[in-house]
Amino acid sequence: MTEAVFINFWWSLLLIFARIAALIITVPFFAWRGIPVMPRIFLAFVLSVMLALSNNGEVVIPATDIELIFLLVRELLTGLVLGFLVYLFFSVFLMAGQFMDHKAGLMMAGSFDPLFGSQVTLLGQFFYFLGVVFYLTIDGHHMLFLALKESFTAVPLAGPMLSTPTAWYYIKIFPSLFLIAFQIAAPIIIVLWLTDLALGFLSRVVPQIHVFIVGLPLKIALVLLIFLLLLPQVGVLLRDFFELLEKDLLLIMENW
Repeated sequence: MTEAVFINFWWSLLLIFARIAALIITVPFFAWRGIPVMPRIFLAFVLSVMLALSNNGEVVIPATDIELIFLLVRELLTGLVLGFLVYLFFSVFLMAGQFMDHKAGLMMAGSFDPLFGSQVTLLGQFFYFLGVVFYLTIDGHHMLFLALKESFTAVPLAGPMLSTPTAWYYIKIFPSLFLIAFQIAAPIIIVLWLTDLALGFLSRVVPQIHVFIVGLPLKIALVLLIFLLLLPQVGVLLRDFFELLEKDLLLIMENW
């Protein structure tokens, strides 16, 4: 190994490690607080070495400390942008579950979860972990690693910063994900809205009935029943949803 190849390898390793480390600390199933820091650093380093060995492109060797900081910040930004997109998609499950909990009156059963670092609700947490398990079951993490590898071709180490069209497309993802979360929770929300309407008529017909006491366990039972009935169809929904995640990742990298 000549000196030029040796220097090129170590500089590429440093920049690749910055991008992968930024992605790993953002992706949900790697960024959980219960996972120790050292295994995450080791995983990022192993992936960086494998990608650096397969990297055949030339790396811009910084001449000054300012240029080095600029290159590292650019790679950290690239990893954070890609990882945060995955985080946004997984937060859809938590949001959809919270919509259900809010309508069913289960927000009072929420508790602080140190894994998320915030307060979570019952169905939101369950639906979130269901999405994570399904993603790992269909080898979604393999697709994520493949997209990470392809990112060094679409967005090379000496490539440009984030472009304006990509940033604008990234912003437009927020309302679309909110809409998807509402569509997932829509069947339960509609049934609970009809239940509230029926309980309102019942309270007018029979004023002696305490609607709150009767309605709260009834709505919780309806939520669990409908969720159980819809669970076989969730697999198809999740598969299409994760295919959308893969397409958005590739689209952002291609338009970088």
